[in-house]
Amino acid sequence: GDGLRWNVLDRTQTATHPLWILLLAAVRVSLYLFSTTTTVVLVRHAEKAPPESGPDPVLSAEGQERALRLARLLGEADVAAVYASDTRRAQLTASPLAARLGVTVTTRAGNDVEGLLDDIGEHHQGERVVVIGHSNTVPALVEQLTRGRAEVTISDDEFDAVYVVTVTRFGPASVLRLRY
Repeated sequence: GDGLRWNVLDRTQTATHPLWILLLAAVRVSLYLFSTTTTVVLVRHAEKAPPESGPDPVLSAEGQERALRLARLLGEADVAAVYASDTRRAQLTASPLAARLGVTVTTRAGNDVEGLLDDIGEHHQGERVVVIGHSNTVPALVEQLTRGRAEVTISDDEFDAVYVVTVTRFGPASVLRLRY
């Protein structure tokens, strides 16, 4: 009879009942998981030395200055990781920023877009990361992160674009293009 009926108006029983506690915990976990936002900042390497300097050129003087500007721009942006391709120009673009942030540059093969995105998703979900890539890989990364909703093209002489891609667990990713 009446002894088995649960009175939902009795707040002391309602608030401490194990099912309510479990439900509230599940809601909190769901809100955390669904509100997790990962920010991926994509940048092409800075200007490189002339092609006659070899197949894997270093940065030109202008490129070295740009790498320092990037470090000033993002050096206090609470970035968790810096990724760069395995070329010297990408490594040299990333180095001043990584030094300012106190992190090590994580090197990935330039053409391993899938592996890079898997690594970011596995190790840096909900964080900010910077990726130094190339005129062909930065657009591929933007396209992958936005699931084809955004396309970018980088010309051979374009080194000043920064793409800030914000990825959430729900809804489309957004892309903000800046210049530095």
